[in-house]
Amino acid sequence: MITSDEKNGYQSHQRPSSSSWRRMSLSLLSLLLLVPIYQYLNTNSLINEAGLKSPQYISIETIELTSSEKDDLRRLGLTPKKPIKIVTSEKGKQIIHGRFLHITDIHPDPYFKEGSSFDEMCHRSKGNAQKYGDAISGCDSPVALMDDTIKWIEKNLRDKIDFIVWTGDNVRHDNDRNYPRTEQNIFEMNEHVSKLMYETFKKNDTPELEIDLIPSLGNNDVYPHNLFSIGPTLQTRELFQIWQRFIPQSQLHTFNRGAYFFKEVIPGQLAILSINTLYLFQSNPLVDNCDKRKQPGYKLFEWLGYVLKELRARNMKVWLTGHVPPNEKNYDLTCLRKYIVWIYEFRDIIVGGLYGHMNLDHFIPLDSVAAYKSIRNSQKKQKPKQLEMFEVFNEEYYDDLETEALGETSFYQTLDEKFDDSFFRVQGGVPSNKVEYMNTVREEVYAKIKGKRKSGDYAERYSISHVGSSIVPTFNPGLRVWEYNITNLAYEMTNIKFEPWDKFFYEVETLIEKQDAYTDDEDEEHSVWSFIKRDKTFPLPKPKGAKLGPAYIPQTYTPERYVQYYADLAGINKGKKEFDYEIEYTTDDKLYNLPVLTVEEWLKYARKLGKPVKENSIDAEKKKRKKKKNDKAKKGKNGKKLEQMWAEYLKNTFVSSNYENSGLG
Repeated sequence: MITSDEKNGYQSHQRPSSSSWRRMSLSLLSLLLLVPIYQYLNTNSLINEAGLKSPQYISIETIELTSSEKDDLRRLGLTPKKPIKIVTSEKGKQIIHGRFLHITDIHPDPYFKEGSSFDEMCHRSKGNAQKYGDAISGCDSPVALMDDTIKWIEKNLRDKIDFIVWTGDNVRHDNDRNYPRTEQNIFEMNEHVSKLMYETFKKNDTPELEIDLIPSLGNNDVYPHNLFSIGPTLQTRELFQIWQRFIPQSQLHTFNRGAYFFKEVIPGQLAILSINTLYLFQSNPLVDNCDKRKQPGYKLFEWLGYVLKELRARNMKVWLTGHVPPNEKNYDLTCLRKYIVWIYEFRDIIVGGLYGHMNLDHFIPLDSVAAYKSIRNSQKKQKPKQLEMFEVFNEEYYDDLETEALGETSFYQTLDEKFDDSFFRVQGGVPSNKVEYMNTVREEVYAKIKGKRKSGDYAERYSISHVGSSIVPTFNPGLRVWEYNITNLAYEMTNIKFEPWDKFFYEVETLIEKQDAYTDDEDEEHSVWSFIKRDKTFPLPKPKGAKLGPAYIPQTYTPERYVQYYADLAGINKGKKEFDYEIEYTTDDKLYNLPVLTVEEWLKYARKLGKPVKENSIDAEKKKRKKKKNDKAKKGKNGKKLEQMWAEYLKNTFVSSNYENSGLG
C-alpha cells in the first residue's frame, strides 16, 4: 500500500491537474480494491497457522497392488507404486496413482479417404493413404486413428492415471481449398471430440468425470485459424458450452473473457492451469503485445498472477499447460519474457510446462536471466523512473545470479534468420527443415547452457518447457504418461479450511473490471503513477522464506520419469502389427539415464547433447597444443558416444519415423 508520506511526497513534487486527480482517484480505488483479496489471502494464512480443520478430506488410505496389477503396469513400462485412496466432501472417492497422460494435436479429418493421394491431402484421387494414416505424408488424422487411440487409452491407461492434459488442435488443418473449413465445422468437430473424451472418461452411470480432463485451445480450434480476440465473443461462449463439463462453474466469466481456466486435480494439493496461448502467439493478428492494458495477453497475465498468488497462499503446486510452446519464434517478445519471469518468481510452486503444436518431441530450457535483461533494456529505453523502481524490486535476484544473458544473437534471433513463419506454423503439407531446426536448438540452446555456478545450486536460473509429440501423423502418433512422486502424499494432506473458489473469483473479476478503467495513454503520460498502480502482470520476487518446489528439489509432485508411447504406422499398415501404442523410450533408459526429472537433470542432459558442438567451437589448433594424445583418444571415444546420443535423441524427436534420414530435414 502507499503510505501517507509517499502520497504527500508525490503531491509536493507535482500538483496534479483536475484530470490527474481523476486518474489518481481511480488509482487509489484500484489499490483499495486489492484489500479484500489480500485480506482474504492473509485470512487463509492465519487459518493455516492456527491449524483449523474442516471435513475436506474424509479419509485417506494407501492401497496395496495385486500381482496382476503390478504385471500390467510393468507391461506398459510403468512403475508399480501404491495408489492412495482419498475421499473428499467435494469429489467423493478419488484414487491417486501418481501418473497423468499428456495428449495433443489430434487433428481428425472427417474427409480422410483410405486409398487416396497424399498430394490431395488424402481426400481424393487414387493413392497410397492407409487406414490409420502415414507418417510424413502431410495428411491429417483419419477418424479411425483418433477413435482407436482413445480406445487404446481407455483399455490400457484409464485405471492407472489421475488426469489428462489435453493441449489442443482437435480440428483438421485448413489446407485444402476444395474442403474449406467453416465456423460451424470447427464448432461441430470440437464438440464431437470433446463428447468422445467425456464419454470415455466419465464415471459409469453418472455425469461426473472419473478422470479430470484439462483441455487447451489450439490455433486450429478457432475460425479462421490463429485468429482469436478478447472475449466475450461467440467463440468463447460456444467453447464454454462445449467444454462446460471440464471447467469449474465458478470460472465461467473468466473463461468467457479469455478461454483460460484452472482445475484442482487433487483438492487443495495440485492444480493444472490451462493457458490460452493464442493471446501470446505472434501469428494471431488480433493481438499485439502483453504490455498494454487493453491487450488480452495483459489480462491473461493479470489473471495468472492472482491465481498463482492464491495457489501459493494455499500451499498448492501447479502445472502450466497450453497449446503453443513458449519461445521467441512463437510468442511475442513482451509475452515471452513475462511468461519466463512468472515461472522464475513462482519456482516454489510451478512444477513445469506442457505444450504441443510443434509435433516435435523435445524440451526447451528457458533462461530467466535473459528475460530479465530484455525487460531491463526495454524499460531503460521507455520508462527510466519505472526502471529504477523495477531494479529495487529485483535487487535480490541480480545479487544471486549474474546478469549476463545469451549472446547478442540469441537462439531465437538465429531462427528468425534461417526460417520464415511457415516453418513453425505450417498449415499442412509434408514437414521440412525440421532436422535443421533441431540442429539449431542444439547449437544455440543446449550447447550454451550455463554451468552450475551461473545456473544456481539447483539450476533455478532455468525452467523447462516440454513439447509433446502429436497424434496427427506428421511423424508417428505419440502420447506420454508422466509419473510423479506421491510417496509421502498421504502424510502431507491436511484438512485446512479455505474460502471457496467462487468467492475468490468474484473478488478477482471485480478487480480486473476496475483495472479496465485505466487506459494505456494515462500510463504513458504519468509514468510515476503508472508504477504506483504497478503493472499487475509483472511478478514481485519470490518470498525469501519460500523453498524451491518440485521442479528443482525432489519432493511430493516432483516428476520422476515418463514413458513415451508411439504407434508404428509402417508396421501396422503392412499388417505386421495390430493397431497398438508401444514403448518408444523412457527417461530412465540407457539413452536418457535421468534418475529424476528435475530441471538440473534436464540441463545435465542438454549439456551432453550440446557438448560436441561446444567443443568444436574452440580453436582446433589451440586444443592440439593443450591436449595429450591419450586425452584426445579418450575424448574421441566420448565424442562418438555423445554423437550417438544425439542421433538417438533425433530419432525420438521425430517419433521413430526415420524422418532424420529421409532427406527432408
